[in-house]
Parts: sequence; C-alpha cells; structure tokens
Amino acid sequence: MIKNIIFDIGNVLAHFRWEEYIRERFPEEEFERIAKATVQGPYWVEVDRGVLSMEEIMRRCAELVPELGAQIERFFRERSALVQEYDYAEALIRGLKERGFCVYLLSNYAGDLYEYAKEHFRFVPLADGGIISYQVHQVKPEPEIYQALLEKYGLKPEECVFLDDLEQNLAGAQKLGIRTILFRDYDSAMEQLEALLNRKYSTMIFDVDGTLWDTTEAAAQIWSEVAAKYPEIRDTVTAEKLRGLYGLPLEDIAVRLFASAPRELALRVMEECVVVQCPILARTGARLMGDVERVLRELGRTWRIFIVSNCRSGYIEAFLEAHSLGELVEDFTCPGDTGRLKAENIRLICGRNGVPLSEAVYVGDTDPDGQAAREAGVPFVFAAYGFGQTDRWDYRVEAVEQLCDPALFAPRTAE
Repeated sequence: MIKNIIFDIGNVLAHFRWEEYIRERFPEEEFERIAKATVQGPYWVEVDRGVLSMEEIMRRCAELVPELGAQIERFFRERSALVQEYDYAEALIRGLKERGFCVYLLSNYAGDLYEYAKEHFRFVPLADGGIISYQVHQVKPEPEIYQALLEKYGLKPEECVFLDDLEQNLAGAQKLGIRTILFRDYDSAMEQLEALLNRKYSTMIFDVDGTLWDTTEAAAQIWSEVAAKYPEIRDTVTAEKLRGLYGLPLEDIAVRLFASAPRELALRVMEECVVVQCPILARTGARLMGDVERVLRELGRTWRIFIVSNCRSGYIEAFLEAHSLGELVEDFTCPGDTGRLKAENIRLICGRNGVPLSEAVYVGDTDPDGQAAREAGVPFVFAAYGFGQTDRWDYRVEAVEQLCDPALFAPRTAE
C-alpha cells in the first residue's frame, strides 16, 4: 500500500538548532530580541520561499531591532551552523531504500542552506528526489508545494506517507490524501511508520449510532412527540428501546417500535420522526462515544475515513455539522441516499473512492453491523462500548480511543 516515504528535513532528519545557535554567538540578554527578529519574526518564512534576496531579508530583520544590526548580520552570515544532521538519518534512509521504498524530501529550506546540506548531509544524496520550498517559491502548508512533489514524480497520494514535526504541515498533506505521521521523536515516529508499513488496511468505515454518538435520549423525546399526534400508536418510545434497535434498517425499527400500528402507518411515522430530528440534532448535537474528534483526527493521518449507516439522508450530515467533524470524514452514504442497505453501501463507498475491499474495515457496535461487514467482504471491528452484543468479530475495541493503537491491526503471528 505504501510505496513512497516523504520526509521533512528540519527536526526530522536534521536538528534545526536555532536556540543553541543564537546562544553560542550572542549574550543571553540579546537572545529574545534576535530570535523575534529572525527565526520567530515575520520575514523568516521568506527565507525558505526563495523570492526575496537574502540581503533584503536581512535588511528587513535588522530594521526590527536597529540597535542589533551587527548581530543580525552575523546571524545570517554564519547560519550554515543552524542545522545539523541527525546521527540516525543516513541509516534510516538507506534502510528504507534497501526494503524497496522510494524516499523523497519535502521541506521548507533556504536555497543556500540546502546547497550546503547537499554537500555535508549524508542522507540528502540517498533520496530519490524531493521538492524544497525555494525551488517552487511555495512553503508548507500551502497546497502547491505538496502538489509539486506528487506531479514531479508521478506519485499517488494514497501510496505516500509524510513525516513532519508540525501539525499544520501534516494537515496540508492530508487534504491531498497523503497519510501522515507527526514526528515528535525518532522512536515513536518509527513505531508508527512500521505499523503503517506492515498494516494491510488503509480505510476505516464507521457506523454512527452507538459507535460515534448516542442520540437515543434526544431521539426518544422527538419521536415520542411525533408519535403522540397519531392516536393509533399506543407504544412508548424510550431511549432504552432505541438502543436495542439501532443498527437495524429503519423499516425494521419502525415496525418493532410502533408495533401497535399497522405497518404502513408505522413506516410513515418513522419517516416523519427522522425528518423532524435531523435539523434539531444538527443544532444540539448528542453524546459522543468518547473523544471522537481526537480519534478521527489522529486516525486521519494514516487512514482514509468514511461513514456508512442505516439511516435517512441528513442524519450523518447532522452528526458532522453538530460536532464540526466534516473535514475529518472523506465520504459517507446511507440508504436514504442510495436506496441500498449497509452491506451494499460499504461496497459502494469503497468502489466510488477507489478502495479495494481487501483494504477496508468496518467499525460498528451491533451484530447486524457485523453481518453487513461480512456480506460486504470486509473485516468487522466490534465497538464493544456501544449498544449491542456479538460474538462474531475480527477485531474488538473497548473504547473508541483504542482504534488509534497501532498494534490493533498489526499482522498476527501464528502461535
């Protein structure tokens, strides 16, 4: 699945040691002013963009602290010492290439400093290529710099993983479909990279009710108010009843929940219930099944995220709108959109997004969810924290946060 590994340079393959650099050259009482005029200042990004001359950038920085003009000039004159290659960098790149991966560089880096790096950093000539900001006059996280790398080398985003030490730079890559790893330290980054390289799945498809949120309390109240308009319905709607029915097609929920009414009326009332509830839920939201936003955001670095639920149109949209999660989910569908039930919709969403079924898993909390996953031909991840029970699952999690554990989908060894 992953063929190309893309590395940032600063604080990933080489130490951007600006604090030490300043303290080695200037008195401590000048540290803050020099830092704010240079690496923390408004013009530092232009160093990497490569449009303005270095003399112009140096002049502008010096104007921020006129009393330290000589120090600013020295800062720029000696700055090849700003970055030092990490001891592990050469072996890391060499090892990945020996395993058959292509390695590329994607970094915000000044032209003269990159020329220095090509001569002095052992990992640079090992890379298969790269895009450095000054070459295209774009800097991360601007989308053009990522597109330039993909286009130059004909890379498919879904076959790439990008390692960077800044969240905003990862977000720029994720928007193009590139998987990402936040580089906090070497050991944790390598653990995540190895888990990704050895993982057979690329795509996680979620159920909604009982897996991502719990609307039963709000829905029970809304549905009760709708049902009260129909004297033929004598059934009481409770959150407990709904929890036992979620996961079934809405038609099945209708006839079981409104058992006292003729089937045709039960279906009509159910349709009214789901239409009425969506705009309300979009405003009020509901109880999330754990730290869902963090989980989706973290998973989104290395997984493609979709939603497939047995609901009417507007319900998934209400969930995403209420909790501002739309940017974290690539695509979704439901019977209300397609006229198909869950198993067919799992196959449909994979097909229209170019995902082989062999690379997808389905996360749900009920036995019908598991049945749908098996019918679709994808592994079932049982959300045991949800509404239902089942003894047929391929993977099991006791909390939504466990989905982020790299070991969950690690290859299983024979005992």
